Amino acid sequence: MKKLSLYISIALAGLFMGSCSEDFKDWADPQTNPQEDAITIPGYQASAVSALDLAQVAEDSVNVYTISSATLPEGFELGNSRIELTPEGVENATATEVKTSNDGKATKADLQALIESVYGKAPVARNFDGHVYTTAVKDGQAALIDAGTVKVTATPVAPNISQNYYIIGGTLDWTADAAKTQKFNHSDINVYDDPIFTITIPAKEGDDTWFGIVDDKACEGVAAGDWSSVLGTAKGNGNNALNETEQLDTRAKVGNDASFKVPASAGAKYIKVEINMLEYTYKITPLSFGQYFYEIGGDSNWKSTNALYGGNGDGKYQGFYYLNGEFKFKPQAGTDDWAGDYEFDGEGKIADNGNGKNCPDPGAGFYMIDVDLQAGTYALTQIKSITVVGNHNGWKQNDANCHMTYNAAAGCWELTTTLKDGFKFAMNDDWAISWGGANNDPTAYDNISVNNGKDLNVPAGEGTYKIQLYLSHEGANKVVLTKK
Repeated sequence: MKKLSLYISIALAGLFMGSCSEDFKDWADPQTNPQEDAITIPGYQASAVSALDLAQVAEDSVNVYTISSATLPEGFELGNSRIELTPEGVENATATEVKTSNDGKATKADLQALIESVYGKAPVARNFDGHVYTTAVKDGQAALIDAGTVKVTATPVAPNISQNYYIIGGTLDWTADAAKTQKFNHSDINVYDDPIFTITIPAKEGDDTWFGIVDDKACEGVAAGDWSSVLGTAKGNGNNALNETEQLDTRAKVGNDASFKVPASAGAKYIKVEINMLEYTYKITPLSFGQYFYEIGGDSNWKSTNALYGGNGDGKYQGFYYLNGEFKFKPQAGTDDWAGDYEFDGEGKIADNGNGKNCPDPGAGFYMIDVDLQAGTYALTQIKSITVVGNHNGWKQNDANCHMTYNAAAGCWELTTTLKDGFKFAMNDDWAISWGGANNDPTAYDNISVNNGKDLNVPAGEGTYKIQLYLSHEGANKVVLTKK
């Protein structure tokens, strides 16, 4: 005890010597103490504790360190303590002061808030470098004691993530039943491993589009007249930004309707909404899909694009092309403008994620390519055969004698056979996909349609024809018939 008293007495003497009484600092408030004036006391040392899982902490506070016991000299009492925590693995990280009890306990709420502010809400163990300070007080004056450094590891409490989320409002009624028809898309992965949900909804034509977000429990509340759990923008009713990530919150916490708004001036035909329920964030993207989207890849040595057609303006595109190598999709033709290109985002998925991976090589072959920008998906269907089917072969769509051969050099499917009026083209020995004359025209050789095309007639009477079918996209497909 005498040794501890001596250390503190010497420290106090050094701190106050040469100062007038009115200039003495109130060391009972450690936030105003310069740390370079802290003293160390032999035997008074903080020690680390085991890793913390805040979800398993039942009390309001938990030990983030322990402190060695030391008997204070007569007249001295411990004032207050704190730990300064600096996050590991964070560029330009700064220390955050967390108040503790003198035996090393911090509140669970303070730790949770610190972790969320630095790392987010993911239930992952986070590491901090800690530095412990304590004050010893006598007669209203205090000495700042440096109790050393410790490592602190803590896992935050994970938020409650529902299995299903829905848009309420938009172009539909603000009812629970209507909301259930606007369900967010989600992967098959556990929601805590993949907390991101997405949906694309139509925008109101010529008017602002207002909406909120609900889960199943909130739907029950809405049906009962309770709107408090409806999710919206933490910035307040209609104050959300577009194309930016912002915070979600409930109407109850925001204090108003907190509804999202996409103004008519945004010119959106559709609205993409992405929510991250671990971070409790949202991003709203107005969409106005162009008529074409493009594939580019190894099939052209990345030198030219293939157009996919999406005439309905709903972000769904289709094309028919030979693929050989990796590829990706982009909104502009050619190789000059790569802004907004879509890369591989998992099996069957694409996203504008910036410098992402190319879609994998499906193997050399001719494919039907379907892209859905609303859903962020793509699908490839290999075309293994195209049959020239009609009156000439009894309409047998699986007639191997009428299978065409793909000529990669010419970029077309070819067959020489006897034809008469009334024929079409069937894909993969099936009628699910077939081509005929567009606009119900049996002579529309320059506009072969995949959408319920008309049976074609021969241009120069019954006979033997060399048939060359050029497939690319709706509105550009054509057939060349050369009579022998």
